[in-house]
Amino acid sequence: MTLDRGSLAAIFRKNNLLSEYEEQEPVFVWTEIAGELGKVARPKKVQGGSLVLEVPSAAAKQELSFLEEEFLDKLNENLTHSKIDKLKFQLGGFSEEPGRERDSCDIEEISLSEEERKKIEEALADTALDELARRSLKSLLVTQQKKRKARFKEGWHECPACGGVFPDYRCSHCGFDRREVDTA
Repeated sequence: MTLDRGSLAAIFRKNNLLSEYEEQEPVFVWTEIAGELGKVARPKKVQGGSLVLEVPSAAAKQELSFLEEEFLDKLNENLTHSKIDKLKFQLGGFSEEPGRERDSCDIEEISLSEEERKKIEEALADTALDELARRSLKSLLVTQQKKRKARFKEGWHECPACGGVFPDYRCSHCGFDRREVDTA
């Protein structure tokens, strides 16, 4: 479950942080518009007119850069408080949680449901990539989805703010603390 922007804005307003929400609005909108690709490029922060996105590999960085204009158009259409001029893809500790060991589960043993595979195919259908780049991005999306499933099996939680997964109470990607907000 993810919180909608109205709920997030209300939480920020209640804590006298509405201006920070408005400045960082692209981080929250990214989660809404990116779909399956958002599992490969996680929003970190807004820096000037750029949205900084963390990616797991140089290959992902290169492939996603081909979709930058597409994402910028979609992102700016959905923003109400700001405008983004550029997406900056940064390599990061995307696949590892700070202080955690590597996943104990072999992801090759994890299978995806037909619905999960369909979502990945739908995400790729809207891209203007050549076949080689499309296959490579598909492989990356499948791997990331399998890692998410493995982590859920290990008791991790999905962040309602950014969509990332984390093992305890605080999301290491956006800082959301699930103890502070009742999302029920």
